Amino acid sequence: MKALRVFPKLVIVVGIIFALGGAVTMGAGIYINNFVGDKLEAQQITTPEDASIPNAPVNDIATALSMADIIQHHAADSSQGLSYAQMGRFSTPDGAPAGTNNAEEALKDANGKPVANQARNTQLTAAGLVTSLSLSAMALGASYGAIALGLGFLVLGIIITGLGYALLGLITPEVAKRFGLQPVAATK
Repeated sequence: MKALRVFPKLVIVVGIIFALGGAVTMGAGIYINNFVGDKLEAQQITTPEDASIPNAPVNDIATALSMADIIQHHAADSSQGLSYAQMGRFSTPDGAPAGTNNAEEALKDANGKPVANQARNTQLTAAGLVTSLSLSAMALGASYGAIALGLGFLVLGIIITGLGYALLGLITPEVAKRFGLQPVAATK
């Protein structure tokens, strides 16, 4: 009879572990959501008027992706659609965004040194900002997933724990009396 009581107790322990794991996962998701949201708000970024979500503070997934999209759009306009890798390091005398990597063909400053290609530098900055905003949006989305997963595990843990108590009640007279049940072991 003692060995028979081990299984329900094991089920109860597994249920408690699931419930605790769910609670921790939910807490982590909430923490990440608040952390990333606070960091975005601290930057005090507002989407420009020509963004898909105009004049809005960047503090959630939609506004972060809207800002990333408009930054990419503006950078593409300034570089005539060229990517960072397609542009040369130096400006050319004609001012074309493609630039050149040949220092001899480059536009020179007053000291005779090649001038950096500003369109290329703009694309590099834009790529960093777009990546940062996109990762923030992804982190917020993952935090929502963690909250939902944690809630699922919490509910599952509660159900498993309840099943463990029900099993224990079916075989243990003391537990059965507490819940108003007739133990299976007592009916023999």
